[in-house]
Amino acid sequence: MKKLSLLLLLSVFVFCSCGDDDDAKNEVVVSFENMLTEPESEFKTTEGEEDGYYMKCYFKDPLQVIEMSHFYSLNGENTSFGGGFTYTNKTDKMTPGYENISAITAKGKNGKVYLTSNSNSYTPARITNLNPDKYEFKGAWVTNTTYAYLAIKDGNDDSGSVKGAFESGDWFKLTAVGYQANGAEIGRVDFYLADFRDGKSKIVNTWEWFDWSYIEDADHIEFEMSSTDNNDYGMATPSYFCLDGITLIED
Repeated sequence: MKKLSLLLLLSVFVFCSCGDDDDAKNEVVVSFENMLTEPESEFKTTEGEEDGYYMKCYFKDPLQVIEMSHFYSLNGENTSFGGGFTYTNKTDKMTPGYENISAITAKGKNGKVYLTSNSNSYTPARITNLNPDKYEFKGAWVTNTTYAYLAIKDGNDDSGSVKGAFESGDWFKLTAVGYQANGAEIGRVDFYLADFRDGKSKIVNTWEWFDWSYIEDADHIEFEMSSTDNNDYGMATPSYFCLDGITLIED
């Protein structure tokens, strides 16, 4: 009986120890906070290769944990953001139009610098896990750009393509789609950046957590956007959003 009791006690100890190890998994939170030296600036480059209407390249975070797509147009020595991702510290919460890539929060979740994305079929936004054997995706903080927010709230868009302010039943959705390295889809998760269904009238204007645990094993994530505001050319709502604090956890 004493031997049996000792064996049971040892089993309980081993089980608890394993649980503690799982809880102690390390997280990596991606930050571009020290990558910009000037206020009201953004990441720009003249590297890359021609891809349709834009030049295309990729950039990595300072720890080289992830890689992100970046599209831009080139006019002489001047470049302008086209899509994919860029990082910025812009703070304009008032000006409508695509030239304003500021978050509606005017700052990041954890600092001044955050990511802005324009994701569509011409400029797909992709995040690749550079260490899939070591880390898996956990999630990120997300909010609206000023551009999308004002188009949804007031119908204020310099392109003139939006139908007007959102009404009952309207919505604007961001979808994170996880893929294996061979391109096979493993799953998708949705986040509503604006939701006027079922009596709601919410337009996201703070940083909110976007959980990617359902697609944690993805080699890369691509982002799709959809809305109830569409025309003959596709979605009329600006296909822009912001991310900060992209988090990966030990596999």
